[in-house]
Amino acid sequence: MSLFLLLFPLALGRPGVPTHLKADEAAYYGMALSLGDDGDLAFEQRDVDRLFDEFPYQPINNLILMSADGWRTVHYGKPFTYSLFAAPFARLGGAHGVLFFNMLLLVAMVWMGTLYLRRYNPEGLAALYAGGFFLLSVGFAYVFWLQPEVFNMAAVTACLFWGLPREAGQEGGAEEGLPRPRRELLHAVLSGVALALAVSHKPMLAIVGVAPLWAWWREHRWRQALAWAVGAAGCLALLAASSQALTGTPSSYLGVQRGGFTLCAPGTMPALPTAATPSLPSPSPPVATTTAASSPAAAATAPAGPEAGGGAAAIAASPTRNSYSWLLRLPDTSPSELAANLGYFLWGRHTGLLLYMPFATLSVVLFLLHARRSVVRWLLLGSATAFALFFLLLIAWNWQGGGGFVGNRYFVNVYPLFLFLVTRVRPKTVIPAGYALAGLFLSPLLLAPFGSPGPEPTLQMHVRGIPFRWFPLELTLRNVPGYQRVPLGDFRLIGRREAFLPLSESMWLHGALPVELWLVADRPLGRLAFQVTSAAPHNRVEVRMGDFRRTLALDAGESARVDLPPPRADREWTIKTGRLHAYRLLVTSSRGRPRTWERESPPNSCPGWPWQAKQPDSFYTGVELLYLGSGEGLDADVYGVRWREIVVPTRVRAGEQFTVRAVVRNTSHAPWPNRGGARVRLAYHWLRTARDGRLAMAIAEGERIELPRALAPGDEAPVTLRVEAPPGSGHYLLALDPVFETVAWFSDRVREQVVILPVEVTAATPATPAPTPQPGYR
Repeated sequence: MSLFLLLFPLALGRPGVPTHLKADEAAYYGMALSLGDDGDLAFEQRDVDRLFDEFPYQPINNLILMSADGWRTVHYGKPFTYSLFAAPFARLGGAHGVLFFNMLLLVAMVWMGTLYLRRYNPEGLAALYAGGFFLLSVGFAYVFWLQPEVFNMAAVTACLFWGLPREAGQEGGAEEGLPRPRRELLHAVLSGVALALAVSHKPMLAIVGVAPLWAWWREHRWRQALAWAVGAAGCLALLAASSQALTGTPSSYLGVQRGGFTLCAPGTMPALPTAATPSLPSPSPPVATTTAASSPAAAATAPAGPEAGGGAAAIAASPTRNSYSWLLRLPDTSPSELAANLGYFLWGRHTGLLLYMPFATLSVVLFLLHARRSVVRWLLLGSATAFALFFLLLIAWNWQGGGGFVGNRYFVNVYPLFLFLVTRVRPKTVIPAGYALAGLFLSPLLLAPFGSPGPEPTLQMHVRGIPFRWFPLELTLRNVPGYQRVPLGDFRLIGRREAFLPLSESMWLHGALPVELWLVADRPLGRLAFQVTSAAPHNRVEVRMGDFRRTLALDAGESARVDLPPPRADREWTIKTGRLHAYRLLVTSSRGRPRTWERESPPNSCPGWPWQAKQPDSFYTGVELLYLGSGEGLDADVYGVRWREIVVPTRVRAGEQFTVRAVVRNTSHAPWPNRGGARVRLAYHWLRTARDGRLAMAIAEGERIELPRALAPGDEAPVTLRVEAPPGSGHYLLALDPVFETVAWFSDRVREQVVILPVEVTAATPATPAPTPQPGYR
C-alpha cells in the first residue's frame, strides 16, 4: 500500500493535474521553487515564469507577498518551513514532486500510527486501524494541496509518537541500541522539534505540547522535559533566524505589509506600491491586478516608505490584520452563535467532524472505553477542544478555513491527536464501522481528490450527494463556495448555484430533485406568498416549509399561488447587528425541461485571456418561483393614486422613445412596496378611439418603471417614465396606470385612477416640439 500511494502522484500527467493553484498554494509552491532553484525567498520575474511553466491555463490568483521596507523589496508572504522541506522535491519534480512529498508524509503517519498502536494491539489490527485513520479522512484530500496541512499533521504525529513516554513493557524501537536515558532524551528533543515545525505555521498548535510535557514532568523526568522545551525553542529560534536571513524579518506576519496579488502572464510582474524597485526587474510594463483583499496594486504610484502603498490598507481590511496580533483579541461571537457553530463543527454538511473524520469519533469512543483513566489522554482531548474553540470563538464566521477548504481545513492540522487517544482497539467492529462511514461520506473526496466535474463545480461538489442532505447547512459561515445569497424582500435567500438560479425577479429551480432554499431575516417572518410556475408538462410540485406542505399538479406554463402561514424559525442566532432567523423552504418537482439563459461574467482584468461578457447557458428547470410578498401585503388596498405636474410631448414620431415626467402620490391607506415580486410599479397603455366612439386598447402593456422608494400613504415622489410610441401614425391616448404586480392594475380596481393624455403620432420626421405641461383628464 505504501508503494502504491507513493507512486500515485508520480503517475499524474503534467502540466495540468491539478490544473490551477488554489487557496494559498501560489505562495507555498512559489517559495518551494524559489528555495530549490534560487536559494532565496525574494519574489522576482523568474518566479512568475516558473509558476506559469506548470500552470499555464489561467491567471494565478491570491499570491501572498510581503515587504518589510515599504515595498522596496518584496518577498513571499507566508511561513516558509513547509516550503523549505518541500524544496528538494519541487526542484526535482515540480508540483508532482511536492505531491510525492505530501504522500510520503502521509505514509510516514500511517507507519507511526501503526507502530504506536502495536504497543497495545496485534500488528494486523494496529495497521488496519492506523491505515483507516489516516487514509480514510479528509486529510487524504489535503495530500493534493500544495500547502502545509499534511506537513502540520505529520509534525503533530511525530511530536506525540516520540513525546508520549512508553509504558511499562513497551521498550524497543528504532533506537533500541541506545541506552534508555539517551533514547528518551533523543525522543524528547525530536518531539519538541517536530511540534515547533508545525507551530511556525499555526502558533495555536503549541497547545499540543501540553500532553508530552506533562507526561515527562509527571514522572519526574526533568531532563527529558527540559530537552523537549530546548528542542522546541531551539527549532523556533533557528527558523526565525533563517527567516531573518532570507527575508529581512523573523516572521512573515510581524512588522510587514502583506497583500494578495494576481499574476496575469509570464513575462509580466504584478503592479506594486512603488513604481520601480531594484529587486523587481520588469522587461515589460507591469500588468496585474489584485484580489478583492489585495489593495497593494491599487497604490501602484504611491510614494515609497514604511506606510506607503496599499499594503497598510490590506492589513487594515483583513479581519486578522495579517498579523499574529489577532491571536490576542477578545472572543467575537455570541452564545447562540457559538452553540450553532459547535453543532456545525460536529456534524455540519461541509465541516462536520463525524462526516470528514469518522475515525476521530471512533477514537474518542475507544478512549472512553479503555483509556479514560489516562490523564495524558484527557490532556490530549482537552488540547483538541481548545484548538477548536480558539477558532470558533475568535473567527466565528470563518472557523472552517476560509474560502479555500474541504471539511475543516484548520482542524485537520490537529486531527492526528485523536489516534493517540486510543490504546486497545476493542471491540474489533469499530474498524469496519469506520470504513463504512468513510465509504458513505468520503468516497467522492478519496476517489476524486482534485475535485469532481459537474455544473457550477466547487471543491465541495461531494455535498450534493444524498447522505449530506441529512446534515445541516452552515448558515453562520461567510465563505461556503457554491452558494448564492440573494436579497429578496425582507430576507436573504440562500441556495446552491446548480439548483437555484435567480433571474431578475423570478428564480428557476432545478427539476426532478429537491431544492433546498434558506430564508434568513433579521426579524420573524409573517405570511409569505409565492407564485409557482411549472416549466415542464405533467409536473408534480411539492412545497414544504416547517409543518406546511402543499402539492400541486401543474402543466407546462401553469401557475399557482402558494400562501405559507407564518413559519417557525428552524434556526436562530445572534450576531453584532442583532438576531437572525432562518427558515428552510424545500421545493421538489417531479420533472424538468432545459431552458436557456444568458450568463454574465465579470470583466477579465488580465489581458490576453479569453473572456465573454455574456454567453448562453442552459438550466434544467422544474419550476419558476416568484416571491410575491407577505400575505398581508397582497390583500392590502393600495389602489389610490394622484398624478400631478405631468410633462409629456404632444407630438412624437412612430416608434420613438421619449420620457414623461410627473409627480406621483400614494392616496391609498396602504404603503406601496417597491421590492419583491408583488410591488407597485408605474406603467402605461396606448388607447385609440374606435368608430363607435369607445376607447379601444392599442397596446396593452408598456414598460414598467420602478418607484424610486417605497411610498407610505400620503407620500409622493417625482418619477420619469420611459415610453415608446406606437408603430403606426394617428391620434392616440397615453394612459398612465400603476400596477400592483401579480395582483392587479390600478385601473382594474378603480377605473377612475388612470390618467389619459392625448398624443399625436406622426409618420414623418419633423422636429419634435418641446414638451409642454398638460393638465390631463380622466
